[in-house]
Amino acid sequence: MAAFVVSLLSFLALWLPGLIEGDGAVGCAGYAPLPAGLAKLWAVLEEGWLELRRQYLSTYWQYLVLNGVPMVSVLLSGLVAAWSRRWLGTVVGLLAALSVAAVALHWAFTAFSYLLLLNCGGWEGGLPWLAWQSLLVAGFGGAVVLLVGGVRARAAALARTERRL
Repeated sequence: MAAFVVSLLSFLALWLPGLIEGDGAVGCAGYAPLPAGLAKLWAVLEEGWLELRRQYLSTYWQYLVLNGVPMVSVLLSGLVAAWSRRWLGTVVGLLAALSVAAVALHWAFTAFSYLLLLNCGGWEGGLPWLAWQSLLVAGFGGAVVLLVGGVRARAAALARTERRL
């Protein structure tokens, strides 16, 4: 239940930018310099992640669906865990955690890219936008932790119950 509430609040936070002045755009010719090894790794990771996201974020509705997936998967995980065998609840819980983690990773990449742009183009007016993206990372990341903790606690409780019998 806690993971669902955190996912729901994170989803609702998508509308927070309406309260922030400006559009969050940062003009910059490139990113702030990173160490050579990290710059190469970041370029490969960002290009791969951008290509993967392009397939799913081409329209506004797909964007909402992608960010709504955590709530649906967490709710499904809770329902299956309540009325199923241990192995099915564990599998569905872990799949839910993976889907929420994918959305958290999306926001982590977005926030890190924005941070690099701010370092290059200036921080004026950009801090609220970075805070918003970081809030989404923390929210969906927290939901992953709660899901995994719930799966482990449920598995441990069922194991104790089986040992008593």
